[in-house]
Amino acid sequence: MKIKKMLLLILFALPALAFAGNIFGTITKNGRPFAKQPVEIKGLDGKLIKADSTDALGYFTLNIKQLGQLKLYAGGGVIDVISNTSPTGYTFILVQTNSKWQLIKK
Repeated sequence: MKIKKMLLLILFALPALAFAGNIFGTITKNGRPFAKQPVEIKGLDGKLIKADSTDALGYFTLNIKQLGQLKLYAGGGVIDVISNTSPTGYTFILVQTNSKWQLIKK
């Protein structure tokens, strides 16, 4: 009976761990979608965790295994994001200030 419970626990826990975090959202630049542009999630140590691109409407979604505080890079800007066991959505605006690009959370 104990082995059966352990197997059931493993069976149901593994899918939840497969994609522990889902970070999604939209990015706009100059009032328009930041379309078909690269988006990267990196750890606080700068190590690349996941990369993808926005779609035609500036939407992105990144399924990652790592939980906690991370950095999102897009269009020369960087911003802190949080990955947890629930999907986390963001809306960002890419703005230029003093010749540097910044991602601002809307």
